[in-house]
Amino acid sequence: MEAADLIQVLTPQQARRLRVIENLLRGKKTVSTLYWGQRYQLLPLIGLDKTLDRGALDASARSLVTGGLATLDEENDQLRLTPAGIIAAQRDYYQPRTAEQWIQLDLMAARQRILLAIQVVSEYTHATRRYYPLMTDLATRQAVRAWFQRVKSDQLGQQLLQTLTNALEQLPEEVATVTTSLLTGYRHPGLTREQVAQAHQQTAWEVNLMQLDGLMQICQDARVAETPFTSLLSSLWQSPVTRSAQLTLEAVRQTGDLDHVAAQRRIKLSTVREHLLEAAIFLPLADFPYEQILTPELCRLFAQNLTGAIDDWQYTSLPTDLQKQYDFFYFRLYAIWIEKGGVLVDGRANSES
Repeated sequence: MEAADLIQVLTPQQARRLRVIENLLRGKKTVSTLYWGQRYQLLPLIGLDKTLDRGALDASARSLVTGGLATLDEENDQLRLTPAGIIAAQRDYYQPRTAEQWIQLDLMAARQRILLAIQVVSEYTHATRRYYPLMTDLATRQAVRAWFQRVKSDQLGQQLLQTLTNALEQLPEEVATVTTSLLTGYRHPGLTREQVAQAHQQTAWEVNLMQLDGLMQICQDARVAETPFTSLLSSLWQSPVTRSAQLTLEAVRQTGDLDHVAAQRRIKLSTVREHLLEAAIFLPLADFPYEQILTPELCRLFAQNLTGAIDDWQYTSLPTDLQKQYDFFYFRLYAIWIEKGGVLVDGRANSES
């Protein structure tokens, strides 16, 4: 991310931790990162740049601060846009249309599979016997090889072309152009993101977002209707909630007793709580059993002692006796519930949106 990209994920109203943004990109799914990713509305960034080095965004942040476009609270590692930054952020910058669905798919794996599959089919259609396949991981190569053997036919090239055309026609022309420019196939080596960015006078990250939008549209089409990509991508659709957290959540639904669930699943109570916070962050209000965990008394006490903006709430500012009575877990879960629109219904925390 260059400074021009980083400014797009900052706001003047909310101070945002640079390390949270960095950890989201790197795919670090700690509860703290996920919680603040939700608060910043940046969860779609999860895992989009897993090779990003720690501290890689620091130079971009310094550039924004030096240019007077953002202020930095060094003690808390928080950035906030200045009035000049608000104006600078309003430039014509591409906003992905499919971003809200990105966390439902292993998008990075899907990208590798789609790009390699297109190259393989393109070369096959032109009867090319020798070519250099795209560099991908072993799992991608195995998946594409098995897929190709299943779907191979004389009509596959035309079917794939029609599939790509149908998907990209649903997106802005520029997105379709960028997406196809990055493809590799017969006598078409494909451009790099940097080359496309230079041609379109954009940043490489902006080009990346456009490509992800194009590829996500292909994936969505393959999910709702049968296309050559359907079987290749079906295993990559996933709940953003980990399997282990799903099992914990289901056990809590059945008993409502966190200690019992910890013993039943042979995991620590702290792990049960982490699983529940993860599920609460990702799931809609109606899909999480808040009423089994947040008692009316807890909600009443927290409502009395936690006022103002949620971002400003501090667990340590609660009365000491309240901290002794309720672990930090309840404080965090209460904040998530409130953010998602939770209210008391008949004296209980509601589970209906």
